Amino acid sequence: MRYINLEKLLEQRDKWGEGAELWKNAILKEDFKNYFYSKCWYTEVSFAGFDIDIDHFRPKSAIKQYKDYYYNSELSDCGYYWLKNDVLNYRASCTFSNRARGDGGKREWFPLKNESPLLTESGQEVEIPFLLDPCDREDVELISFMGNEIECTSTDQFNEERVKVSSELYNLVHTDIKSKRIKVWNEVEKTLVEYEATDISEGVCLRRLGEMVNRNAEFSACAISAVKSLAPDEIKNKLDLEL
Repeated sequence: MRYINLEKLLEQRDKWGEGAELWKNAILKEDFKNYFYSKCWYTEVSFAGFDIDIDHFRPKSAIKQYKDYYYNSELSDCGYYWLKNDVLNYRASCTFSNRARGDGGKREWFPLKNESPLLTESGQEVEIPFLLDPCDREDVELISFMGNEIECTSTDQFNEERVKVSSELYNLVHTDIKSKRIKVWNEVEKTLVEYEATDISEGVCLRRLGEMVNRNAEFSACAISAVKSLAPDEIKNKLDLEL
């Protein structure tokens, strides 16, 4: 997961109109798709060859309880209906993250911290969600990778639980996604082994790693974690590793 500056994207909102089902607007969908290099904002899976879903971060029509987690039960039958056409609530998602796939898929779940304030149409309360938001820099920095495992960068118990729940609901632990992501980790590791064995120059090493950590690359956040974990300082210091 990489940080998405949603405010910058919203500078294009005049093109999208004010439709009753704004998330279906073809221009809006294309703009959201292209904004993060045709990748899912949650998984970094490429959209190449298939359409995107415009996910409502806070579900628009109904809210269901996820396991035994607390949630805004007052909105069970209607969801955060007043946010249906609020583009601040939109995220570009792949079907793995947004729909039922295996044990995951976000669907109508939006778990909250126990006894969290509950958001109302008046917008006066600030909820404390479990799901990590790619449009929140602090959230993005909580999740990291170690090989094929997902880790939390914080030792706070709530943050650790947030990473766990997000990994499940965004399907970051889906077998297909994990198998693709580990290839990126392995490629970083292979490049560094070749560099340390002097089989490739520093320039070649930096070029390869730079391509993998670039925002336009699939699973670039995993590549960043791999570089941070495996690379020597003289390599890390010459790469942009900001999420």
